Amino acid sequence: MEILFRNTTAYSLSEYKKFAKFHAEKNNLKYHLYTIFIMFTIIFCMVLQFRYGKILLGIGFIVVLISFLGYRFIHPLLITKKEASSKKVQQRMKNTYTFYENFAVISNGKETVKLKYFKFYKIFEEPDRFYLYLDKYHSYILLKNNFTIGNAKDFYSFIKKKLWRKI
Repeated sequence: MEILFRNTTAYSLSEYKKFAKFHAEKNNLKYHLYTIFIMFTIIFCMVLQFRYGKILLGIGFIVVLISFLGYRFIHPLLITKKEASSKKVQQRMKNTYTFYENFAVISNGKETVKLKYFKFYKIFEEPDRFYLYLDKYHSYILLKNNFTIGNAKDFYSFIKKKLWRKI
C-alpha cells in the first residue's frame, strides 16, 4: 500500500485553544438558538403556572430555568478546562496521520487507529490547519505545515474527493 500523505502534529495548549475557539464559533448559532428556544419554553410554562395560581409549580420552573442556564453556560467551560489539563495537551502528545487510498491510520506511539474515510463526520479547513471531526465534538488537528509526505493543497484535493459532502 502506497502512503499518499503523512502528517505529524503535536497537541499543545495553544493548538487546543485555537480548536476550542473554532468549535465554539462554528456551533455558536445553533447552540444559542437551542438555548433561547428551551429558555422561552420554560418561561412560558412558568408564566402559565403563576397565572393559574400554582405558585409552587411556578417556582419549580424557575429552578429548572436557572439550572438549565447554568448548565448551558458553565458546562462548556468545564469541558474546555478539563481537556486543556489532559495528558495529551500537557505532554504535547504527537499524532501521526498516514493517509492511504481507502483509509487513514492515526498513531500516537501508544495507540493506533485505522479509520475508513466514511467514518469522518466532517472536515474543516482553516488557513493553517485542518480539523478532521469524528463526531460533533471530537476532532483531530492537522497542521498544514507538518506534512512530511505530500502537501496541504494536494491533501485537500484528495480528501475533498473522498468526502465531498462533508467538507
